[in-house]
Amino acid sequence: MKRREFIISSVMAVGGAAMLTGCGKKEVQKAENQIVTRKFNNLNIPLLGFGCMRLPMRDGKIDMVELDKMVEYAMAHGANYFDTAYMYVDAKSENAIGEILKKYPRESFFLADKNPAYLVNSKEDVHRLFNEQLKKCQVEYFDNYMIHNINKNTISNYRDNDMYGELLKLKKEGKIKNLGFSFHGDPKMLREVINEHKWDFCQLQMNYLDWEVINAKELYEIADEAGVPVIVMEPLRGGGLCNLSEKAAAKLKEACPDQTPASFGLRWASSKKRVFTILSGMSNLQQMKENIDTFVNFKEFTPQEEKVAADIAKIIQEQGEINCTACRYCMEVCPKAINIPAIFGLYNIYKSSNLPTKSFMFVYNYNALNEDERADKCINCHLCSKNCPQGLDIPALLKKVEAAVKSADTDR
Repeated sequence: MKRREFIISSVMAVGGAAMLTGCGKKEVQKAENQIVTRKFNNLNIPLLGFGCMRLPMRDGKIDMVELDKMVEYAMAHGANYFDTAYMYVDAKSENAIGEILKKYPRESFFLADKNPAYLVNSKEDVHRLFNEQLKKCQVEYFDNYMIHNINKNTISNYRDNDMYGELLKLKKEGKIKNLGFSFHGDPKMLREVINEHKWDFCQLQMNYLDWEVINAKELYEIADEAGVPVIVMEPLRGGGLCNLSEKAAAKLKEACPDQTPASFGLRWASSKKRVFTILSGMSNLQQMKENIDTFVNFKEFTPQEEKVAADIAKIIQEQGEINCTACRYCMEVCPKAINIPAIFGLYNIYKSSNLPTKSFMFVYNYNALNEDERADKCINCHLCSKNCPQGLDIPALLKKVEAAVKSADTDR
């Protein structure tokens, strides 16, 4: 296959009890029903990938027992694409997924990781971080490797330290199979970056709400025009599209009664022809089972469903929700450790709810946050806004939430 050729061919691999074995490694017991795959560089990649940013937690730590069950279930059903990053789960995601995957033959799974551009201040940093990640993941190579989170704050790190050139050396050594980047910038920047080098793929935030709200449609079209395959991140917007308001949920139920909000959102993200896998940050085995079922019994998204998605997106926007995906990048730089994603999540639920108890629950849940994590502790430094992939004016929004809490407290 030529560099930027991308041929979509959905394949339903149905088989009996097949096994992948390796010396001293765990056998992969193949379930009868396998998830649909798409072609990428002559590889059959599962259309659903396991995003390891929101792993199962117990008592503040990654629940390795639950994670082990999730990986085993995923592997059995052909969902063998795993995506991690240096800072995920307080920099513990790589260690956790590496510890689980080491039980399986290396050729039985695809592992993606990312070089944290914000930590790169020299060419030596690129290699130091890469080697650290190999060690943490307990592998000798990455199937897909990215320059992580290219945006207005990291673009100079990426360019000044020739991150592409340094990683290309590692690709030539066989330590990287496919080289790409993840992106959180504007369309103009994406067009520049995507045309600067010969990329194997790119990773973009895409869901039916962001298709209009943050120019996801234009970003996708730029990648499509350049012939660069796309991985979708945040297809459910950090779980936000799983918890629709009553009005939005009613619209979905009326038009697509056999669809859950999650299956609807995941199918929308996979409907774009340039997409070869979408990542879902599943936090427990039940979520994984439900998502895998969507791709075992996969149905192509229809034009009628596209209209429904657009209508639901309009409803969400009209209800004034804050466009936060709970990626927690803001909290990496907040000097006051304000729980920004939780605050915005509570506000969104409050604004989209029609329950008579919504004011009471909003104030009750907000007050359940630690006092030093609340909106009023913001010192207006704007470090969070500079690090926000969505470009939100977070200090202003925190003031908005604080005012809403006071108003709701009066109303209840």
